[in-house]
Amino acid sequence: MPGVEFDKKKDTKRKGIEPTQVKSIKLMTALEKGSDNDGTGKNFNQDGVVFGKTYKFIVNGYTNLAPQDKKKIKWKFKYHSISKNKWIEHNSTVTGEEYNLYLNEKDICGRMIHVMAYINDDESEGYLKVWHHNRFRFFDRKLVEKQAEERAKEPWKIKQASSSLCGMAALYNALIKKDPNRYLKIVKDLLRTGECTLDSYTIAPHPAALEMYDVHPKRTQDFRSMGMFEVDWLVLATTRSKESTRNLIYKGKESGKLDMLKAVNWPDMLTRMGKQVGGFGNSTAHGLSYTSINDKKTVIGGRVHDYFSDSDFKELLTIDSLHKKGRHILMMIDADMIYNKASYSSLVDVFNDSHWVVYEGDLAFYDSDQNVTVDLDKVETVSFKIFTWGRNPQSGEYISLAGKIEPDKDVQAMIKKPGLNSKSFKSNYYGYIEMY
Repeated sequence: MPGVEFDKKKDTKRKGIEPTQVKSIKLMTALEKGSDNDGTGKNFNQDGVVFGKTYKFIVNGYTNLAPQDKKKIKWKFKYHSISKNKWIEHNSTVTGEEYNLYLNEKDICGRMIHVMAYINDDESEGYLKVWHHNRFRFFDRKLVEKQAEERAKEPWKIKQASSSLCGMAALYNALIKKDPNRYLKIVKDLLRTGECTLDSYTIAPHPAALEMYDVHPKRTQDFRSMGMFEVDWLVLATTRSKESTRNLIYKGKESGKLDMLKAVNWPDMLTRMGKQVGGFGNSTAHGLSYTSINDKKTVIGGRVHDYFSDSDFKELLTIDSLHKKGRHILMMIDADMIYNKASYSSLVDVFNDSHWVVYEGDLAFYDSDQNVTVDLDKVETVSFKIFTWGRNPQSGEYISLAGKIEPDKDVQAMIKKPGLNSKSFKSNYYGYIEMY
């Protein structure tokens, strides 16, 4: 009846009874599984809410009788922001026994949400804590950050494996050498919020590839079949997806030649990203125009050029000189070079075998007697060190997914005497990008 609630409050105050308060609230929307973030990378039993969905909360208990006027029930939520290092509170304009919370703030990802419903005191009434999954919710945060720390100390551990993300691997190898903290920021921001903004450039999956956020590290149909570590897929694949064109959307999975083509890193793209992602003040391509590449790979013209000219060796000397000055050199080659195999197949090789490596020094030329020579006309073989495929440039060894140290005999043969046959180098070398 009208006025009953008013009279009851007068009566409760007279008898010393506390006014009605919200005692408890309940989440009605089902939670979803994600990584336990325990460092094992094996457990996915953590319940939580996910970005981009709406969750319904209700009041399901009061300290006394329910208030007659349900509009007196107010809602709010808060979380501790990592980016701002302070508590952020959101007071809802919605009142009543039901509250729908739409989660569209990336900063809340990877944080605990504190939801409150109250009539008089927001700190002592209905209260519920709910975990908000990281944007890449199936990736183990502790494991990924451990892998990232390892790469920040030894950037050669970045491993593209069988993916076509060699350009991204080379770029991040150079980036870490320049600024490991920039790399760690990218890893942490990507994992938690799904994106990372560097100045005016934002790394994130392409808008047509948002399913990357639901990729599961243990599903072989996702990226695991490519043999990549979690942190490498997270960073390399997401960065490349950002650069997708409308007709070639890279989604981090490579099950055929078309998928591999979507991941190819073109020279102009990689040169630009040296500044935008790598943070280098200067990033310049040398000898990587379409015409230049085409001339090098013509079946007849390429052979004639390499037979009579030592221009590629002279350019290698320039690369070595720049490396000694502290410049970061990304070389575009055909992978056949690493296998010490001469190759002239026109532009077919550019699509099938083109590969980015990082020059690591220790250049030496050898004559027919395997003696070191400075006379380029007498060069028969050449050796130098590179970063490629997660190989240690000093030893040619790599770490398998099982954690074992394995040798790469092709890389080992390339970095020590006698090295590569001169034809193998010349026929498979295109040019380089200089970053500093």
